[in-house]
Amino acid sequence: MKKELQNIWNDGDRKEILTKGFSFLTIRFGGVLAGFIFMYLITRNYGASVYGLISLCFSIFVFSGIVGRLGVDINLVRYFSDTTTPAEPGLFYRVLLKSFLAASVLSLLIYMGQDYFAVALFNKPQIKPYLFWTILAIPFWSVTLVCAGLLRGLRQNSWFAFLNNPGRFLFAVIALLLLWAWIDSPLNAIKAHFYAMVVLAVIAFFKCTITLGRFTFSSQSNSWRFVQKSLPMMLSSSILVLLGWMDTFVLGIYKSDADIGIYNVALKISLLTTFSLQAVNSILAPKLAKFHAEKQWKQFAGMVQFSTRLNFITTSLLVIGIIVFHRVLLQVFGEEFILGGAVLIILCAGQLVNAFSGSIGEIMLMTGRQIPYQNIMIAALVVNIILNFTLIPAYGIIGAAVATSVSLVFWNIIGAVYLKNKLGIESYFKPFH
Repeated sequence: MKKELQNIWNDGDRKEILTKGFSFLTIRFGGVLAGFIFMYLITRNYGASVYGLISLCFSIFVFSGIVGRLGVDINLVRYFSDTTTPAEPGLFYRVLLKSFLAASVLSLLIYMGQDYFAVALFNKPQIKPYLFWTILAIPFWSVTLVCAGLLRGLRQNSWFAFLNNPGRFLFAVIALLLLWAWIDSPLNAIKAHFYAMVVLAVIAFFKCTITLGRFTFSSQSNSWRFVQKSLPMMLSSSILVLLGWMDTFVLGIYKSDADIGIYNVALKISLLTTFSLQAVNSILAPKLAKFHAEKQWKQFAGMVQFSTRLNFITTSLLVIGIIVFHRVLLQVFGEEFILGGAVLIILCAGQLVNAFSGSIGEIMLMTGRQIPYQNIMIAALVVNIILNFTLIPAYGIIGAAVATSVSLVFWNIIGAVYLKNKLGIESYFKPFH
């Protein structure tokens, strides 16, 4: 064991995974803490119903943000990680502008159709004022994550980690407390989220400008072609987000605001198990892209196995802890949330399989396998939609948890089999390797 640890520490790439991954984990923990504080303030002051409405708005917000940024955030990771060709700052600013405009048009379309979402689809007219502030935040979220993609490609993982989640809820908590000093209203929560998005987008843009050293739209590369190559990545990312939010969306159609709130508190707690996966993936993606571009297959395979082992062991410990203390964790947000106990256990089981399978998405995207990955995700989404619409009307939040976990297991297993059979990559956990 001691010799193995020394070998890991002497390997520069694995050492970077551990050190920078820990840095990401620290920042991510701060973000999750801010997110839980934000959730706690809402649930304790306004209950599960208001938090349910906000969760439903967030499902629209997150999906729209994915579509609005056109997949360029992921493509920027590959572009700026490739050291074999010089990167052009002007290309970044061009695709950033395109992303902002696309997200703005999408926001306008949602605004024009808000009556359909509020009344015809969800039968929740009370959601309209929450939806308005959600729509305003979408373009700023797209800007933030495109900037985060650039910084990730340049290996500024602490900034990538901060922009991806912690900043959003840190500034939202601050804005919420400031708004409460002015007036006490349930709408303060969604307003605070909007103000946080504006601040975060401004910070992200100036950080990228400082990092690149200059602001210019001059580029020899075709930005439209760059966006075209990014679209398959956008489609895959959109499907992944739909897989994560379809349960909330369908619950919004069939169940009460309170049910949505209870389910989403359990869902957020279950996502604590993804800490390690997100931390390692933040460093793993640019490294895999580099090894693939330079055809360093041995280093590529070694990095995949190392990251999978680290992810699975860490995730297993987190799952055990959450299952043992699930009642205590849920009770923090109020007595009504204890009803989400079974939901939490089912969702944790799905995340354990996710960790066992390895970083399927990162491996396929960084090796140019966007289309096969997209096809696997589409199949998983079809399974997810069928199960959600079948199980939620009959079993409510339990049905939603089963649908989400089964579809997560489905695409992870299919992805792992594909990598093994087509590329010879063993992404899954091998205990005796």
